[in-house]
Amino acid sequence: MKKESTVNHRSFKYKMHLYHIYYRRTGLYPFLLKHTLRFLVGIGLLVVGLIALNKYVIDVDSAMDYMFSSFSDTAILTFFTLSEIILGLIPPDLFIVWAGGKESPYTMLLLLAFLSYSGGMIAYFIGRYIGKIHRVQKYIQHKFLSHFDLIRKWGGFVVVFAALFPLPFSPVCMTAGMVRYPFPLLALFGLTRFARYYIYAMALFNLF
Repeated sequence: MKKESTVNHRSFKYKMHLYHIYYRRTGLYPFLLKHTLRFLVGIGLLVVGLIALNKYVIDVDSAMDYMFSSFSDTAILTFFTLSEIILGLIPPDLFIVWAGGKESPYTMLLLLAFLSYSGGMIAYFIGRYIGKIHRVQKYIQHKFLSHFDLIRKWGGFVVVFAALFPLPFSPVCMTAGMVRYPFPLLALFGLTRFARYYIYAMALFNLF
């Protein structure tokens, strides 16, 4: 039993070594570093920009109230969900600020994160479907060629980075569907989307 465990341990270490060599040769580590720096710079610029906007240009709370007051929460959440399915058209940070003004901000934040995550999963199955339509597949492959290359090279790492960092989550999920990336893995790695919303909320909720 002990001998078998030792063999399995060596086999695991060997596999990890092979993965390390592959990821190093294909440029994963510079990719991770670049997007981590972008993420940190993005949060910093967002916070500084909102502070400056709030102090010198317009009261952000009043602007958000004016922007969203004409719509019900259901309408706003529906629009947000559609945006998260259709290529992430609207920055989710806007909705995070909106959630911060609610009576139960973290409950609303959790709902936003769930809808964003669900939007990515729906985008995956849209990708599975349109992958069968030659003309549409050709257009999507041309438009998001870099996403196809990333998914094929690094799979789950790309899903995690799209969930956490400024890499469009919905297009990555749609691309994953088109290349038939395993859905259980996508669903698992995509859960990091919840962490992204919480991290941004910690910065934005304390501002307003």
